[in-house]
Amino acid sequence: MKKTILSVVISTLAMSASAMDAIPSEAGFSGFLTLGAAGGQVESNFLAEVLSIDLSNDDIYQYDSPDNTDIIIPSFNYNLGYTFADKKTRVYLGTAVEDSLDFSTNTVLAVRHDFDSLGGIELAGLAPGLAKVEVWENPYLLGQNRSSTERTTSGGRLTWDKMFGTGLEFIANVRKAELDHERSGQGLGLTQAQQKLLNREGDLTRIELGYTFNFGGDNITVHPSAAYIDKALDGDAMAQDGYELGVSFAYDSGKYVWLNRAVYQSLDGDKVNPIFNQTNDADVYVLASEVRVPDPFGWENWYTTVRVQWAENQADIDFNKSSVAMFSAHIGRRF
Repeated sequence: MKKTILSVVISTLAMSASAMDAIPSEAGFSGFLTLGAAGGQVESNFLAEVLSIDLSNDDIYQYDSPDNTDIIIPSFNYNLGYTFADKKTRVYLGTAVEDSLDFSTNTVLAVRHDFDSLGGIELAGLAPGLAKVEVWENPYLLGQNRSSTERTTSGGRLTWDKMFGTGLEFIANVRKAELDHERSGQGLGLTQAQQKLLNREGDLTRIELGYTFNFGGDNITVHPSAAYIDKALDGDAMAQDGYELGVSFAYDSGKYVWLNRAVYQSLDGDKVNPIFNQTNDADVYVLASEVRVPDPFGWENWYTTVRVQWAENQADIDFNKSSVAMFSAHIGRRF
């Protein structure tokens, strides 16, 4: 139970999935569904819409830090799977939040097997998520209404949990970012070579190691992690690589579960941006907290959650800065 709660909350709160769900103790179909809403503020010069809800203005008139946009959006999450008779193998279909700053999500189709000595190993295919995200085709266009275009990611993920019976975990996540129409830098007097430096399509790689510690009779769980990040985008001025440090803390009182997650990323840009004459270096911060109450009002197999999250990209280039501050509430059903 504790491991399931930790993995579900981290995967929906933080910047990567962490700690796989324990395989259900009974064979057959199982999973969960959650439905809720989130509200807050978004700052971005690149994001246009999520679920057809505006995330920024159509037009801008100067290259500056982004303005605040107030939003309210619906939220839906699910994990539906089948556990085989050996109770060591499970296949499932679900969702994964990949990045809290750009609203990217993936639909996950995965197979998991728990080995007696090696630990649990999961292979997952990542398809574009159900929550449609649109960005600006040319975010740098001044004094005109900008056109939006869909951004998707797809790829695969390998997770190795409880390595050799320990709390060690390894995650390799490789995705490809694609835009229907990428027109960054057009109409600004830039050369073709300079426009190419601004391309936002390309490969996203994340390699993470983490360790789970249990204290107080497993009522307290601490999960520190470290990751290497490589955003090998086709536009060298948009490409970044660097590292991430994170820690999760979960407390299970028996009546509620409280989880907190803190993340820091240090990212170095590759080439100089031809518009701003700077590299795309950035520090990224994420803080998230959630309280989950099982069986509210005596409703067996139901649960409610209240969540707050703040994330900020402190880019050296003011135009590239972004932030998200959200409050959300959900009700879910396990089966």
